[in-house]
Amino acid sequence: MTSALRRAARAILATAPALYFFIAPAQAKGPDSLSELSTQVSDAVVNISATTVDAKRSSRNEGPNLPPGVGPGAPFDDLFEEFFRRRGQGMPEMPRQRRSSSLGSGFVIDPSGIVITNNHVIADANEVTVILNDGQKLKAEVLGKDQKVDVAVLKVKPEKPLKAVKFGDSDK
Repeated sequence: MTSALRRAARAILATAPALYFFIAPAQAKGPDSLSELSTQVSDAVVNISATTVDAKRSSRNEGPNLPPGVGPGAPFDDLFEEFFRRRGQGMPEMPRQRRSSSLGSGFVIDPSGIVITNNHVIADANEVTVILNDGQKLKAEVLGKDQKVDVAVLKVKPEKPLKAVKFGDSDK
């Protein structure tokens, strides 16, 4: 009986590698390396530049609280400027609009100019610019965004169709 078990075990071990090819699910062949993948999609990857202008006063850079009618362009502007200059000070700096920029990346999903990026990159931006791999800068319109999923969809108007990434199909 021992020899019959040994023969059965040898037969199973001999055929097991061959069975793997019949049982294994079919898989699409992907790139052999990260370098190959990078070369395939690099033209579809873009930089995103978002600029936000905050109209609120910034307490960090604010000068003294000036009463209404005092400051650049006010009726007594010359008088105040001379007063501060005589005291060795310049005119108090008026609060400025605060500008901030954020940078991120995204990718083209449709040759007509549809781009996907992260919502946090463009969240409160007044102006969004998409910078293509060749350095071309295109103003972008925000088509939609979802803070919970952190995704945003942008639209640019390219002169010619853009290279887009290809989506995989999990059913294949």
